[in-house]
Amino acid sequence: MIKRKGFRQLTLSSAVLLSCVGLAAGLSNMEKSAEEEEPFDTVLTVTAKTLTPESLSFAIQSQGTVRPSTETGMVTETSGVVTHISPTFVSGGLLKKGDLLATIDDSDYRVSLKQAEAALAASRARLQEEEARSEAEKNNWLNSYKSQGKTLTEAPPLLLRTPQVKEARANVKAATAQLEKAQRDLERTYIRAPYDGMVRERAINLGQFVSKGSRVGSVFSVTNAEVRLPIKPSDLSLINLPRPGHILDTEIVVELTQQQGTQTVTWQAELNRVEGVVGEQSRMHYVIATIPDPYNLDTLTGSPLKMGSFVRAALQTPPIDDLLSLPRGAVYGDGKILLIDENSTLRFQKITPVHADENNIYFRTATKTGTTTRVSLTPLSNPIEGTAVTVTASTDNSTGAIL
Repeated sequence: MIKRKGFRQLTLSSAVLLSCVGLAAGLSNMEKSAEEEEPFDTVLTVTAKTLTPESLSFAIQSQGTVRPSTETGMVTETSGVVTHISPTFVSGGLLKKGDLLATIDDSDYRVSLKQAEAALAASRARLQEEEARSEAEKNNWLNSYKSQGKTLTEAPPLLLRTPQVKEARANVKAATAQLEKAQRDLERTYIRAPYDGMVRERAINLGQFVSKGSRVGSVFSVTNAEVRLPIKPSDLSLINLPRPGHILDTEIVVELTQQQGTQTVTWQAELNRVEGVVGEQSRMHYVIATIPDPYNLDTLTGSPLKMGSFVRAALQTPPIDDLLSLPRGAVYGDGKILLIDENSTLRFQKITPVHADENNIYFRTATKTGTTTRVSLTPLSNPIEGTAVTVTASTDNSTGAIL
């Protein structure tokens, strides 16, 4: 019994010993495997682009409302009852310069015209009478005093009726002016279009009594239209704008677009002038673009650009040389980019942005290194200058550029 119990203890001790030996061997193998494992690769993998200077032209985006270049609020210059209104004198009616829009009762003005004509005829007759009397007195003077060697310069003015002749001539001038006024008053009973245009609204009706200065309506020119476009201060350097009040040296084309349902309609305009004010709230600068024949009345083709329409505008800038471009994601918040030098390490470079659109930033660098320059396009959360990188892909389209 005792022998059997000792045998069991010996067997159990042997099993424990063998387990410890196996565990020690396993730990030894694990340590050896860890020692033989290759070190972790800490080199970053990035995508790069070689900077290439380009000559680029940009489209500066803006927007505005189409307004007529000339608009006139018309008023009456005489008083009376409206006796006639033209069928074209309605909102949206097209007018030619001189077209009759409305007529005011001219009875009283025709009477005034006849009275002025009669007054002028009487004044002229009076002048003829005084001139005849003056001539007779001159002849009497010469006949009476010729033997004494006296001339007309020595004759008294009253005797020669000189003041009476002057008064008669002045009366003729006054009567002539009164006749011209009566003619103008009669002509003003006919309200006519001041230029080729369109009626915005009419404010009088047939049979209505209007007094001098009453509002008739509003018309605007259809020869040209204008759009007032705001420009950001940062975009001013892209356009060679003249000083306020001066003419543009070069033509700047402006493309206007408007969404009409599913169709995008386009019109061509031209930058006309620069305003001499800045928006107090927006701090925007303003330029004026002109659209010739906005209603296409000359060509009768294309969509008309109606007054009051909201349009988007793209101002095409002149080409700018030696610009570099990068995607927005490659430029960090402090205005720096990550260059990859000849040792494939990162270093920061400050840039001077010139323009930016939805996808890219266009810039010039502050210094020139004289070497072909690659820029990391891979966004890095906390880039450290001097970090080694491996370039796996490139968007190069040329042999390189010198900064």
